[in-house]
Amino acid sequence: MYSWSATPPPAPAPIAPSPRRPSGAFVTSLLLAGVLVGGVTGVSGMSLLAPRPAATPTAGASPALPTPVPQALTGDGTVDAVAAVLPAVVTVVNQGGMTRGSSTGSGVIIDKARRLIATNSHVIEQLRSVAPSSAIEVILSDGTRLAATVLGNDPKSDVALLQAAGPLPAEAALGDSAQVPLGASVVAIGSPGVAGLTTSLTDLPVLENSVSAGIVGGKGRQVPRTDVRGVVLRDLIQTDAAINPGSSGGPLIWVAKRQVIGLNTLVVRSEGQAGLGFAVSSNTVRSFATELLDKAR
Repeated sequence: MYSWSATPPPAPAPIAPSPRRPSGAFVTSLLLAGVLVGGVTGVSGMSLLAPRPAATPTAGASPALPTPVPQALTGDGTVDAVAAVLPAVVTVVNQGGMTRGSSTGSGVIIDKARRLIATNSHVIEQLRSVAPSSAIEVILSDGTRLAATVLGNDPKSDVALLQAAGPLPAEAALGDSAQVPLGASVVAIGSPGVAGLTTSLTDLPVLENSVSAGIVGGKGRQVPRTDVRGVVLRDLIQTDAAINPGSSGGPLIWVAKRQVIGLNTLVVRSEGQAGLGFAVSSNTVRSFATELLDKAR
């Protein structure tokens, strides 16, 4: 993961709230600082307003209207979208000896027949930096572990393509990220841990296949890779879905279509907030995978 951090300027003098509506302001500035940790974080915010007390009925008043029954929380299709894609989500690991350490990331199966898994390039870079001679493995949603070969990775787009050594249970459809509208409901899935690196996997509480929800807050974003000089990641999707260390390479899902529209990649942080997440677009993933496979023929 890459993360940005920022320190806010001194807060302005408080303004007394009006009797009818609270108000407030928060201003912060962002400072770029790239950090690879094999995952990303995000945040969504919410404000609540207390309801007005109900008026006391008077004689001759019309009877109160029945209170509408709230729509079920699953009515927007989130549960169905997660169920459709979750079997195709994997945890990417590189476990060496106790003295060499371990690292984790996430990935998503995009071609079951050819056993292809997409993830972030920086996940592979991180794994190799921790244990250069150790083989990469993927952990399937049912706990099965398979060896995986890196077919290729591109630091300029932050996309990597793996091939599993054994059969895979499912695949997720890559959607057209250019078609997803602003405000569309999305879900991020990944395997966050308490830290990006530990002395062994037993020291890293990895929460496989964790799910968080949000919306598309922006498209076509550009962010420099501060760890790779001169590289700017392009066509990123901005989201407020909460993403955490270890989730890099996991899918960002367009709920309405049940399709993958990106790979969770980086976070922008500001003081007092968890941050905004960004994902490499599915169109970038498709372009890289197609070009790589064409060259291999």
